[in-house]
Amino acid sequence: MTTSLTTHLPNTVAPYLLRRGEGKRYLFGKQLATVIANFQSTGDILSAAILSGPKGESFPLHTHQNTYESIFVLEGKIQFVINGESHLLLPGDYAHIPPMTEHAYQLLAHRNAFISYSIAGNVTAIYEILGQAHTPYEYPAVSNHVYSTDHLQQAAQQADIIFSTSQTVFSDYTLVSNSVIPESVATYVLESGEGTKLLTGDQLHRLLATQASTDGDYIMVSTEGPKGDAIVSHYHEHHTETFFCVQGQMTMWANGEEVQLLPGDFLHVPAGTVHSYRLDTHYTKFVGVLVSGLFEPFFRLLGDEYEHYIFPDTPGPLRMDRVIANIQTLDLKVVTPPGGHRPE
Repeated sequence: MTTSLTTHLPNTVAPYLLRRGEGKRYLFGKQLATVIANFQSTGDILSAAILSGPKGESFPLHTHQNTYESIFVLEGKIQFVINGESHLLLPGDYAHIPPMTEHAYQLLAHRNAFISYSIAGNVTAIYEILGQAHTPYEYPAVSNHVYSTDHLQQAAQQADIIFSTSQTVFSDYTLVSNSVIPESVATYVLESGEGTKLLTGDQLHRLLATQASTDGDYIMVSTEGPKGDAIVSHYHEHHTETFFCVQGQMTMWANGEEVQLLPGDFLHVPAGTVHSYRLDTHYTKFVGVLVSGLFEPFFRLLGDEYEHYIFPDTPGPLRMDRVIANIQTLDLKVVTPPGGHRPE
C-alpha cells in the first residue's frame, strides 16, 4: 500500500522512512556523509550517518567526550585506528567506540561505506560545517572540495568532537577476529557474525552492543532470518528503535502503515509507535539500535543463547511464555493484529 510516512529527514520527532541514498547529503573532501538521523528527528536521542567514499580518503584522529559511536561496515575495506590499535574492518564487522576513545579511519577499497550511529553528542552536525550540500546520491568521481583546520575548530564548537593535535598515523593493521563483548564499558571490534547470539524461533539476533558495554545507554542488534511470519505488533513507551535493511527484503508496519524495506532503507520508530516486521526473502538481515539499552532482557527472555552462525533449518523455541511472565518489567505493549493501531 502507499505510505504517508514522512519520507524525508523531519525537523521534529516522528516515524519516518528514508529510502537508500535519502537524507541530508554533504560532500567533505571526496567523501559523502548521508545523514539519516539527527537531533531534530530523534529528539536529541541519537544521530546516524552513512559515510562513503573512494580509496585513499581518511578522517583524522578525534575523540567524543560524552558520545558513544557504533560503526557497522557495509562495503569495502576500512582501516580504523582506535586508541593506537590498527584494525582492518570488512563488511559486517563492527567497531564499538565509547566516550574519550581516540580514533580515525581511512578507506582502502575502491568503494567503501559504513553506517555510524552516535548516541547523544549531535555528531552529525559536523558534516554541514566540514562539507557542502550535495544533490547527487553518490560521492563524485572527481572532487576539489577541501576542509580546513578552521572548519574542524568550528565543528568542535557545534558537536561533541575534539580533534587531536597529533598527526594521524595509519600503521600496519590486523584483520578483525574478535568475538568477545566486554562486560563493562570498553573499546572493542567484532568480526562479522560475532556478538552475543540469541535464537528466537527462526531468527538469529546478535547483540553487538550490550547494556554492559554502553552503561545502559543503548543496545545495537543485528537480526537475520528466512522468509517467515510477521512478529506481533507492539510499541514501547520509553524506547526509540531504528531499522536499517542490510540484505534481502522485509515488510514493516508503523502506526498501521505498510512499507517494504530493501537494502539501504532506514525506518525510524520513536517511542509510542506501533510497529511490526516480517522477513520476505530467504535470507534477510537488518541492524538497529534501541535507546535506552534496557530492552536487552526482552531478547534474552524471548530466545536462548545459540552457538552457530546461521539460523537453523528447523526453528528453535520462541519463549513468549518467559516474556509474558516478565511483561511488567519490560517496556513492551502488545497490539494485535500485526500492523494494528495503538489503543486509545
